[in-house]
Amino acid sequence: FLGHSYMNLSKKELPLVILTGHRKSGTSLFHRLFDGVNSINLYPTDLTVLYAYFSCFTAKKDVSNKELKERLIYVVKNSMEYSVKQGLDLTSKNNFLNVFESEIQKIDIRSKSDVIYAICNSWLKSKEVTFEASPFVVKETSQSVFFEDYIKEFPQLKMISLIRDPRDNYAAISAGVDQYYSKFGENDLKALSSHINRARMDLISAKINQENYPDSFMAIRFEDLIRDTKTTMKNVSNFLNIDFEESMLSPDISGKSYKGNSFEGISFSGISNQNIGKWKTRITIESAKVIEYWMVDVMDYWNYDLEFSQICSQAEFSKFYEKYNCEYFYHDSFSK
Repeated sequence: FLGHSYMNLSKKELPLVILTGHRKSGTSLFHRLFDGVNSINLYPTDLTVLYAYFSCFTAKKDVSNKELKERLIYVVKNSMEYSVKQGLDLTSKNNFLNVFESEIQKIDIRSKSDVIYAICNSWLKSKEVTFEASPFVVKETSQSVFFEDYIKEFPQLKMISLIRDPRDNYAAISAGVDQYYSKFGENDLKALSSHINRARMDLISAKINQENYPDSFMAIRFEDLIRDTKTTMKNVSNFLNIDFEESMLSPDISGKSYKGNSFEGISFSGISNQNIGKWKTRITIESAKVIEYWMVDVMDYWNYDLEFSQICSQAEFSKFYEKYNCEYFYHDSFSK
């Protein structure tokens, strides 16, 4: 990672680090542990463009380059608002956006790697970074399945995926269905359906990538991060070839203590273990059985013990499947 000024780094040289994991698996907390670390450069918020711009928007056949640029700028600008509310000064935000609007004139705005590179480069230029190159850390959910695509474009890439007990993970999602996810058309059935497929995808891709790219891909369990933060972050530091710093033990945002983003309105200072293993009181037994049935193999791989027998979970999953099938897959071939 050493030996160049960022101003001269190409995509092939950029020491990009992507933090990822399924939604509500603890990625925001993990991201905040890098705030204020001297040996890295940190993009202060989610990249956002990897789900709000790519690829559902860019895949539209009738969208023009002008519309794409407008959408891209809109997404990046709005994604910065959270950081501003948490303490990022407006000058930093505005300087970054001005540089970014200039940088995207030089790239293929339909290319993921070009857009990621433009965001990184714009942030560094706006901060006037001129020292020796350090890892540039960004965060986005559910990116491990794209790992091989990214490493072709960014050979220096290191990706770290956060793994969480899928029952606890769903409990965190379920808590936000009524007040948050319902705004985007999600109900309990859609949230659970999404979770068993997308969380499973993340757990499988983390397994495959870590086994095949151990020097470039690392998976850590949320539970280990919470229960033994120091050991876990020392392992992360070794993986990134940077010095461990005590600041990695305290989640901050723009230099201020990070209070978490629980849908239940629970505010905590530092790192809290209060929801580890609490799925039994946070979700229904029926939902837990559905999750266990669909994820039995990856739960075993990541050392999460089952609570129910597979035959018992299958009986529950069959009931879930009837609703799942009717909602998403059934087609009435007898209709006129």
